[in-house]
Amino acid sequence: MTKPLIVANDIAGLGKVATAAALPLLAACQIETALLPTVLLSSHTGGFPDVYVEDYTQGLQAFLQQWRSLEQDFSALLTGYLAGPEQLSSILDFAKEKNLPLLADPVMGDKGRLYHGFDQQYVKAMRQLVSQAHLVLPNLTEAALLLDRPYSGELLPEAVLEEICRELAGLGAKQVLLTGVQTAEDQIGFAYYDSETGSFCIFQGSRLPQHFYGTGDMVTALAAAAFIQKVPLEQMLPLILDFVSRSLLSTVERGADLRLGVFYQPHLAQLWTDFQRLAAVDSRCQPRLKHPRPSLGHAAG
Repeated sequence: MTKPLIVANDIAGLGKVATAAALPLLAACQIETALLPTVLLSSHTGGFPDVYVEDYTQGLQAFLQQWRSLEQDFSALLTGYLAGPEQLSSILDFAKEKNLPLLADPVMGDKGRLYHGFDQQYVKAMRQLVSQAHLVLPNLTEAALLLDRPYSGELLPEAVLEEICRELAGLGAKQVLLTGVQTAEDQIGFAYYDSETGSFCIFQGSRLPQHFYGTGDMVTALAAAAFIQKVPLEQMLPLILDFVSRSLLSTVERGADLRLGVFYQPHLAQLWTDFQRLAAVDSRCQPRLKHPRPSLGHAAG
């Protein structure tokens, strides 16, 4: 049994995003978790009116204070939506004290814009967190903010994606997983860079026209599971694309309100089987692919 993974993210009462999206996937990958709430919401903010939002900074600090007093080991610390620089500082201090690998989804913005309530002070604080991360998982907007470079849209050539990944690694992160990348209008997926080996890979699949909430959280959770179980991301990313693709098709076929999140439940058993197969393989015996063939799927991030 692995030591618990700390999941620092918001908790929404309605809508399967953030923590609600991640926990079942981590459980399917046999990952124990410790929850560190950052913000409490009555629903996520993507399309629902009159959302109740409570900044949970005081509670987060109380959680960490208790955990410092316990003889409890953790495997890593995974960050998602954080309420402000104070939370970033508290989390970074705790990770350093406990010598925990940081897995950072630097949630700050999308489509070239910062999310409401964030400013350049927050970007600076996030840059500091990312500099200490083992794995960072930004979308293209967040990558531009972290690097202080112009946002150039979602459709970019492979050479530019590799340049962005290398620059992000230059901030200090050992591995970079750039999400929501497109090299063609009908494709979407990831660009992955490992600074220790110099390996750069692009994984893409078919892009669906609908907007799905929580897909980025799904990708982050599964990438974190791979990190904890020592499954190389080059091997995990095709599995993630396939799982997300099948889940999105099930969501569309079900015809439910897309604001409620992705209907991935029918595919959890297959996820468990596929992940256990990867986790059982000695990764030292696996080749590292430079440019693997794209797998069908869709992932927004």
